[in-house]
Amino acid sequence: MGRVLLQGVTKKFGDVTAVDHLDLEVSDREFLVLLGPSGCGKSTALRMIAGLEELTEGTITIGDRVVNDIEPKDRDLAMVFQSYALYPHLSVRKNIEFPLRTRGVPKDERAAQVESAAESLGLADLLDRKPGQLSGGQRQRVALARAIVRDPEAFLMDEPLSNLDAKLRVQTRAELVELQQRLEATVIYVTHDQVEAMTMGDRIAIMKDGVLQQVGPPQEVYERPTNLFVARFIGTPPMNTIPGALAGIGPDTVIGVRPEHLQVGAPTDDGIDATVAVIESLGHERHVICRLADATMVIVRQATEIVPPAMGDSVRLRYDDAHAHRFDAATEQRVG
Repeated sequence: MGRVLLQGVTKKFGDVTAVDHLDLEVSDREFLVLLGPSGCGKSTALRMIAGLEELTEGTITIGDRVVNDIEPKDRDLAMVFQSYALYPHLSVRKNIEFPLRTRGVPKDERAAQVESAAESLGLADLLDRKPGQLSGGQRQRVALARAIVRDPEAFLMDEPLSNLDAKLRVQTRAELVELQQRLEATVIYVTHDQVEAMTMGDRIAIMKDGVLQQVGPPQEVYERPTNLFVARFIGTPPMNTIPGALAGIGPDTVIGVRPEHLQVGAPTDDGIDATVAVIESLGHERHVICRLADATMVIVRQATEIVPPAMGDSVRLRYDDAHAHRFDAATEQRVG
């Protein structure tokens, strides 16, 4: 069973709390994404699961074993890092088989497992090359193959696509999801990229300042963010957050509206006064960036067939209450 359970997991570096009483359960065969900005504690949490950082408090269970006092090599986990950590002087074949060799797996069995992993990742024709002869995407697949041959209880992945260019990231993202489903593997995946999180995870666990903010399926987190931080962090472009006073609701409330749920109206329409600041054309859609009376910037997502306003135009922004999110201005927590 690849189930991973964190109970009250805390990590302090002196007076700094990097992870604060983290409670999280990752189900067997689940793809869970730990998401948050740099410094939020997500990589520290992953390193504690791997055994590379000691816990200050709490318990980590992998399968049916509490692993707090178990060495990293005995936790039956495989890690894939942002840096590929390949041996430059070894061939792709020898890089992939390295963990099998260190565990004393017989030569014939090693060869079969390497061939199988290489085939599943499209590396069969590259086994005799050195890492320096490979592209970034190919090197990342070698690192994945090296992890796969271990057949671990769970895979831990720390920003594995960060070094790839945008096009290759999209391609490798899809390959990783297909691979996880084919292997029926448990994956805990760390990223600061919310597009990766939304497109890859069965669930997303969002962290801020070492504290877990929300856990749920991507669409649920998108549609019902638990607080203003999650609302502003999830979504591209992010959710617009408008002071309640400007929206005619009251100063104790913040209104959240996704860019696709805002419309640009004429100055004579009902709505919120705004001035068009910038218009961005993305080909498949348009972003109309407006400035409110208090200098708050909001983004309206428009279809390209809609006639756009002009920069500098005075407009009214409208939204349907059914698509509005309300947050307490003081606590920043969702209301209702």
